[in-house]
Amino acid sequence: MDIFSQLESEFGDAVFLTRTAESDAVDGAVPQAVAAPRDEEAAQALVAWCGRENIAFVPRGGGTKLYIGAPPSRCDLIISTEKLTQIFDHDEGNATVQAGAGITIEDLGLAMSVCGQFVPLVPLSGESSDESAPTLGGVIATNDCDGTKLKYGAPRDLVTGLSAVLSDGRLVKAGAKVVKNVAGYDLNKLFVGSFGTLGLITQVTVRLRPEPAQTGFWMCDAASWEEAVGLAGTITSGAFEPTLVRVFRSDEGCSVRASFEGEMLSVENQLAQLPEPKSDCGFAMESYAWFVRAQLPLQAAPFWASQAWRAGAELIWDCALGTVRIGFSGACDVASLRAEAEKLGGFLIVEKAPHEVKTPDLVWGRPRGDFALMQKLKQSFDAANVCAPGRFVGGI
Repeated sequence: MDIFSQLESEFGDAVFLTRTAESDAVDGAVPQAVAAPRDEEAAQALVAWCGRENIAFVPRGGGTKLYIGAPPSRCDLIISTEKLTQIFDHDEGNATVQAGAGITIEDLGLAMSVCGQFVPLVPLSGESSDESAPTLGGVIATNDCDGTKLKYGAPRDLVTGLSAVLSDGRLVKAGAKVVKNVAGYDLNKLFVGSFGTLGLITQVTVRLRPEPAQTGFWMCDAASWEEAVGLAGTITSGAFEPTLVRVFRSDEGCSVRASFEGEMLSVENQLAQLPEPKSDCGFAMESYAWFVRAQLPLQAAPFWASQAWRAGAELIWDCALGTVRIGFSGACDVASLRAEAEKLGGFLIVEKAPHEVKTPDLVWGRPRGDFALMQKLKQSFDAANVCAPGRFVGGI
């Protein structure tokens, strides 16, 4: 009996099942079925069954970041959180919301806007024109909110609690809905950026912020890379409070983009201090065979980016926080780029590469000194080794 038939027999209508298509593959690994538990109880039973039956699964939210990470060593099943979309609690006074991992950031934001609050988790946009909507659980599992990190912080700063199912069927809960919760170890941070390798995130409690009275966008061409970096530096270190600053460089030239949020007069005053806006330097993730992200000390980022440009990069941007992403349509010398990044005190991750060459070491780099601790954590949380095996550092 195949996995689809087993699931159908075991769970009935508690789990919504679909046959897999080519688009369900994870870095070339094609699962046998896609299973979407209808609620947290069904998700707990499903993950426990995977642990007992040695069925390796990869969690999926909107599927917008599945290209990141090493190819899974096994992928029998996709567990989709698309049915886990309930809003369980909205504490307007404490400015937190508890919701299912499968709710989209857009839908959660619309629900919070009724009360004048918003979710400060905006993933990086623009990689692909046909991506599905990012989900709350997906953003947390990939630690991806570059659209608002500069002003509001990263997911690790914004998550106050979460629930996750481990491969032995246990439902673990960490944190609480109150922001100042210091009782015990902060297990939230283990799941943020874990890429589904520790368990299936089912619920998340996240901080909210007041909706800004005004949002302003600005973009401008630059005559050179140096001018673009200088403009970005002026915005990030001067009399400005940006939400986002990005520097773009392609064969078509250089440009800078920034956004500002806050009181109307403050936003208007900041925009008035900048050059006349113009240009729109777009990009499309699907046009690049390789996509690489480097995290560097702020002052070193422009220098490393210039080196990458000379190495054949076709797109460079996002220097405001020391984060540089580059795209290559042809070959990419990852070893040299990584060595230069590490020499400058940073690190490099390969986010996208041809399936046939992707390995854990290529994607994440060689395991660091804390690798033994990471292995122990993986074994403790996923003793059955069925939660996205092989996707993380060192193939764990």
